[in-house]
Amino acid sequence: MTTEGFIGLFISMFIVAVIPGPAVFSIVTTSMRGGFGRGFNMTLGLLLADFVFILLTISGLGVIAESIGPLFTIIKYLCAAYLIWMGLTLFFSDNEQNYQNKSVKASSDFFTGFTLTISNPKAIAFYIALFPAFINFSVITTFDILMIMMCAVFAFGAANLGYAYLGVKASEMINKPAKLSIIQKCAGTILTATGISIAVRA
Repeated sequence: MTTEGFIGLFISMFIVAVIPGPAVFSIVTTSMRGGFGRGFNMTLGLLLADFVFILLTISGLGVIAESIGPLFTIIKYLCAAYLIWMGLTLFFSDNEQNYQNKSVKASSDFFTGFTLTISNPKAIAFYIALFPAFINFSVITTFDILMIMMCAVFAFGAANLGYAYLGVKASEMINKPAKLSIIQKCAGTILTATGISIAVRA
């Protein structure tokens, strides 16, 4: 894979990453409510899901993965149910400290981030469509695969962490308990709406 190919792939990924979507809104509101660390954990989950799709595409399993629609349907609804449950729990929760407990939030936010990406079967279609423009699969090496993953880390990771930082800076301007409660309900609403959108989209 050429240097130009890596640069082109990175730029394409970054453009997609900076476009606001459910994951971006979730990261921003989560970071506003719980700090940069929570946005970081959610970003790690998003990247793990991207790694799964990247490996499926490179290994030639992408077409197979696309063809097993029923399995993706099951995954989609399970993930949607999880996000809706998380959102409603957050929206109606009166004890913010319980939700922000450090022993819970790392795994919870990581799984939420993973769920947001892995529940979207169209993500693998994105990689199947994108990779042939930059990658020669007949001569791809282990180093190439690692570099592709690094492109994802720097593109999706940097964009999402940037949004997490913006969320933290916004929260610093809203430090009253009443306003923080509103942010909590907004975060719950966004997660619930994201789960519903995942469940109803084609």
